[in-house]
Amino acid sequence: MKKAFTLIELLVVIAIIAILAAILFPVFAQAKAAAKKASAISNAKQLGLAELMYSNDVDDMVIPYFSGIIQTQGQATQYTSPQEYWPQLISPYVQKVTGHGTGGAGNTVPQAIDTDLSKVFFDPIETFTAQPDGTGNYGNVASWGISDDLVNAWCPSQPVAYFSTFLPVNQGQVVAPADTIVFVETYDWIHGGKYPGAALALSFFDDGAYVPGKTTGWLTGAQITLQSPYSASYPKTSNYQEPDPNGFNNVAFCDGHVKSLHTALLTHSGQYWSIGNNNLWP
Repeated sequence: MKKAFTLIELLVVIAIIAILAAILFPVFAQAKAAAKKASAISNAKQLGLAELMYSNDVDDMVIPYFSGIIQTQGQATQYTSPQEYWPQLISPYVQKVTGHGTGGAGNTVPQAIDTDLSKVFFDPIETFTAQPDGTGNYGNVASWGISDDLVNAWCPSQPVAYFSTFLPVNQGQVVAPADTIVFVETYDWIHGGKYPGAALALSFFDDGAYVPGKTTGWLTGAQITLQSPYSASYPKTSNYQEPDPNGFNNVAFCDGHVKSLHTALLTHSGQYWSIGNNNLWP
């Protein structure tokens, strides 16, 4: 007589397997998420150190957001060579750039595309969508953006009328480099979330945008341009939606160290944006 499981025994075994799977699958998912977050922190660390190496080679100037812009008060923007966004400029300190895209927003500005850049420039937790070659501006090719307070590309209009110089500050001007952002994860605020992010992160002090139909009025630049890939509540789908304040952002600081911060600390305060360590622009 052959021995076999009874129906009851089979059901019990199946139930045990199902219970174990229900216990283990969330653990595996959490482990995978933790690994991606650790990878993102490592990426931010590499970018922060690469920026310091670049800065050391150019008399301690912070890497510019875009190298080809010259703009003075009351004059139109001019373009000079080389015309590259910071991901292209910093790439030799991370991994050699293999090529350039072409075109860009009505001029001949070269656009780095996804095949040009190391995976260090992309947040591993985000789904990457390649930008069509020759479209757009603001360098929507990386998950990270450089702080506008360091590169002066988008200045606030209050309490006085400031003017964008597009000139990065000197490292010596940063009073508290261990508490001042250089790179942070961004939202693609130019193309409505189609691409990984934007190379420029508007700061808490920058003018943002009026939210249509809302009584809350204006969002800050940080609320518009930042994204938290680690949001526990909701994904960001629009410029007019601030990232989840309870989410987390990995931040590279001017001294080269990296840490993960609650998104609300970046979108509701100038604490980590001000180069003067005084919660004021710039």
